[in-house]
Amino acid sequence: MRRLAPVAAILAVLAAAGCGGEAAVPSGDPGVFAVKVMHLIVTNQYTAAWQDMIPDDQRVAPLEEYVTCENRSPILLQPISVRVLDIGDRSVDLGNGHSVRSKAVQLRLAFPGAGNVLVRTVHVVAVKHDWKWVLPARRFQDYADDACPTATAPPPTQST
Repeated sequence: MRRLAPVAAILAVLAAAGCGGEAAVPSGDPGVFAVKVMHLIVTNQYTAAWQDMIPDDQRVAPLEEYVTCENRSPILLQPISVRVLDIGDRSVDLGNGHSVRSKAVQLRLAFPGAGNVLVRTVHVVAVKHDWKWVLPARRFQDYADDACPTATAPPPTQST
């Protein structure tokens, strides 16, 4: 029994420190992370955006393929502001038949011109103490099918 006490104490310390758990929540703000990812995407910085993508999505959309495909439909009009509207806990479909808990970060993107606003949700998940973003399930499937996706809808344009 005396030998179990030190082992129990060590396990308690490790549990309190959060060591070894995949469920550890990153210390950074998921909203700040989502705004960063959106900025990288809308400024066509696809290599940097890919670095922050979840590993499952990186496997289905390898770096070179992802960058090449996304550059086929670059964002031509950047928003003048991106801000967080809401952050909620939600389940997200990864596109590979699995779902995980995520922080659903709803972003408001304002473009030049009155009323040119888009609202988009970026799903971020904790991966080894870091936030990572999730490709929308339909985009995951496009990459899985080797069908280079293109933009589904252009951003609003300025009225003249």
